[in-house]
Amino acid sequence: MAGFRLKMATQHGEKIAEEFGFTQFPIDPRVITEARDIILQAKPADVQGVSGAIIFAGDSATIIYSTEYNNVGFENFSIAHELGHWFLPGHPEEIVNAGGTHLSRGNFTQKTSIELEADHFASGLLLPSTLTRELLSRSQIGLDGILKLAEAARSSVSAAAIRAAECSSYPMAIIVSRGDEIVYAFTSEPFKGLGRLAFLRKGTPLPIGATRQFNTEPTRVLRAERLVDQTDLATWFDGPGKISLDEEIIGLGKYGYTLTVLSSEALPEHPLDEEDEEAKLEESWTPRFAYGR
Repeated sequence: MAGFRLKMATQHGEKIAEEFGFTQFPIDPRVITEARDIILQAKPADVQGVSGAIIFAGDSATIIYSTEYNNVGFENFSIAHELGHWFLPGHPEEIVNAGGTHLSRGNFTQKTSIELEADHFASGLLLPSTLTRELLSRSQIGLDGILKLAEAARSSVSAAAIRAAECSSYPMAIIVSRGDEIVYAFTSEPFKGLGRLAFLRKGTPLPIGATRQFNTEPTRVLRAERLVDQTDLATWFDGPGKISLDEEIIGLGKYGYTLTVLSSEALPEHPLDEEDEEAKLEESWTPRFAYGR
């Protein structure tokens, strides 16, 4: 059920982008806040550790977003995340019942249901599936394609990486890590077809290799350096060791995290079947908007 709700949140974000007339990148969440008469404010510089907030007061709402990283992609994701709390069914009621103010530490690093749903809404809003697949089809497999996607969508690199994994027709895994531990991981459907793979959970130690070594030098993460190495499926997922993979690494700067992309141009591409029963179920789900409709 949790997985279904996250897919619904992503699809909900896509539908909002469509309703507001966005047919190409970038989708600007500020346009949506203005249209819904939501007050938008930058977070005070002295407030640390919070990516954004939404405050409900009577019939009005205020979204506060972080500018501490001086990164438009991160700011857009923060605003889109808070819009998730505005648009997603049940979120406004939960926040109002808890006092009306909700602080977020999003970008897929938090595991509460309300935060994960808002993260998935934001990724769907900023990176709709159709636009994402179209851009990826014209891009190089792996990290270069993800960076191109993030630039076109004006989204955070980590959000672009997740959407690339969700929408790609080729085997790819993305891992976000800090220090010697995994923070989260996503794999494309074709990647899951490479064998019975272990699930990379939050807190799982990084395997011995290039990413773990990269993270021992925090300055490389801070400078957003890149590194390419070779690995194999067994090293990361206990899968067939004979499957070789490119291990592309980039530091995510001031965020303090590292993004690793596992892929290979030698692996076959598999068209995604968008007509399966689960997709049909998603299309039939009509969300009820609690606020702003």
